[in-house]
Amino acid sequence: MTAFLIQVSGHPIEENAAPAYIEGAKGPRFCDEPLRRGEYFNASPFWKEEGFGRYEAWKTISAGDEGLLYCTSSVDEHGACLSHLLTVDEINRHDHEGARLRFSAVQELVPKVSYSDVQAEVEAGRLSEEMKYCGQEGFNITLIPGSDVERILDLASLEEQDNRSLESHPDNSLREIAEDHFGDS
Repeated sequence: MTAFLIQVSGHPIEENAAPAYIEGAKGPRFCDEPLRRGEYFNASPFWKEEGFGRYEAWKTISAGDEGLLYCTSSVDEHGACLSHLLTVDEINRHDHEGARLRFSAVQELVPKVSYSDVQAEVEAGRLSEEMKYCGQEGFNITLIPGSDVERILDLASLEEQDNRSLESHPDNSLREIAEDHFGDS
């Protein structure tokens, strides 16, 4: 099994992304891709860039692999922490469209593992150097050792998933828009 780390922000996609990314992403925020849509997207040609091991991750990840989701401080619901364990269901790599991961499971970590706890674990040698990428501007995806996932699961447990599908359905989308605008009823 290959393990990976993804970072997302809470910024609106339309305000902070290249036109090619806006076209392929479903948002409306970067963090909504994995948290609400059960997927993660990098537009072309950005998914092939080498920085932070991005391209190597996209070439290597396959169905069944697990990864950690780091939400930056701009994500209101889960700011500056490792918040979820992701399990890959499908990966699509297209030169023109970009690369997309679809997840079969998005499981919340309880408690969250804060930025400061991640950094302390790296300094103590219990997490890899790649985990220092958490919170760094420009970072979005990289490979990590499986031992990093195991260590995070030692620090947190997985919240029981509800039975809702990760696939986006029109009725769900309308309900989410209403809840975002009017609040939960």
